Amino acid sequence: MPVIDSQPDGVPVWFDLNSSEPVAAAKFYGDLFNWDCTEPDEQFGGYATFSYQDKRIAGIGPKMAPDTPDFWGMYFQTSDINASVKKVTEAGGSVLVEPMEIPELGTMAIVTDRGSNPDTAPGLNPHGAVFGFWEPQSHKGFQLYMEVNAPCYFELQTTDHAAAVDFYSQVLDSPVVTVSDTDEFRYSQLAQQGQGPGEGHAGIMDASKYLPTEVPSHWGIYIGVDNADATAAKATELGGTVVQGPEDTPYGRLATINDPWGAMIKLHQVL
Repeated sequence: MPVIDSQPDGVPVWFDLNSSEPVAAAKFYGDLFNWDCTEPDEQFGGYATFSYQDKRIAGIGPKMAPDTPDFWGMYFQTSDINASVKKVTEAGGSVLVEPMEIPELGTMAIVTDRGSNPDTAPGLNPHGAVFGFWEPQSHKGFQLYMEVNAPCYFELQTTDHAAAVDFYSQVLDSPVVTVSDTDEFRYSQLAQQGQGPGEGHAGIMDASKYLPTEVPSHWGIYIGVDNADATAAKATELGGTVVQGPEDTPYGRLATINDPWGAMIKLHQVL
């Protein structure tokens, strides 16, 4: 398991759960993915950190806004968070949490992209998908990637594919490569210089034909598992629900689950 100790700007570097029941949720995910969890740190609002085999994986904490649903949020790496947030507003996005330093660890901000669907779920920002930026100091983000029980992909489900492609290419200053551009399957990837289709680190899916009007555009996180069927079944045993799959796709065997409090996370069979 190669340990990740740094990431380039513009790639996902961290993700965390905004939970209505963080203690119970920590047990659910610990049982599901064999994650350990630190004790909640009251200095940081009850925030705690998941790890797998002593490698940092993700965070968990109480919801900042009680009237929002439980959800997993993701963060892009930046070396200049103020400049990144400025790019968001210039590209038509909005700022939910201004840059806030976490002493010695890094600086975070929460923003939204330039959405187009005003009929969002109650309590969610109507302007687009929520995501974050992280400017690291000692905390460099997750330490495992594309491994079992670790993150392996990030994907935006958007109601306005063209607007999303334009927005993220501007804000992240990253190439966007086309994987498919048909009415049946319109998909792009955020990439690094020199990467082609299928090599990118995050996807942008045109979900306009199937995303319910009450569901806003949103980012999803895939966790690597050795058996998607067994993990989905275990999630059900632990009180979660299977939203989709498991099913074979051109990109592997995938499934989508909700935890017992409604937060969605995806499974990707990596072995």
